[in-house]
Amino acid sequence: MSRDVFQLGPRKIKVWPDNQRVERLAEPTVLITDFADTDNYHERLRDRILQLEHASEFRDSIFKAGCGVKIRHPARWSCVQADLIHARAIALFKLVHQTTNAVVDDSWASVYHKGDYCAPHSHTRAVSSVLYFLDPGDPPEPDDPVAGRFCFGDPRMRVCCPEQEGRMTRHLMPELLPGSMMIFPAEFLHHVNPYQGHKPRITMSWNMTKEALAGKPGARENY
Repeated sequence: MSRDVFQLGPRKIKVWPDNQRVERLAEPTVLITDFADTDNYHERLRDRILQLEHASEFRDSIFKAGCGVKIRHPARWSCVQADLIHARAIALFKLVHQTTNAVVDDSWASVYHKGDYCAPHSHTRAVSSVLYFLDPGDPPEPDDPVAGRFCFGDPRMRVCCPEQEGRMTRHLMPELLPGSMMIFPAEFLHHVNPYQGHKPRITMSWNMTKEALAGKPGARENY
């Protein structure tokens, strides 16, 4: 059963705040929205993810280039803050696709530590992927300003091919802040540059479809 409001301590937080805006990026099929109420839930959500990273059934480490340590299935964490963000990811999918149907095929948080990165990949079994930016970690050093940045690099994206159609010569690196939620076609090739900070960098991700799919996603297919 869907919920429109979550009780977080003394506050009632709407899943989709009034006048919440969704903006298109340079690639029109990539959209982003920024939530302004993060002071109400980010600290506890971050603490819960780091707790689960150290000891839980949800922990999953694939390989060095596999986006850090995964903590899978946010909806099962017994964490109302995670439930809120999970509901917001579903709401964004429904809004963008103008549908009442949204099925989460896979979901996880990624915790990056120094040296972690995410190799170029796309997501199978999904119509759209949703990324939530929880904690950027430490800022990059001046001599490596794109360290830890999320990047699109796909020849199907016009913004990546300014010189010749189908020949990628540019990355799209959206400006993601704590509270940013982005939705994009799951087939787009994307990656995360090596993170060099000491404080954990934390994101959350969902792969979604309009209808349930047979079988289950493989851990190494969606990283």
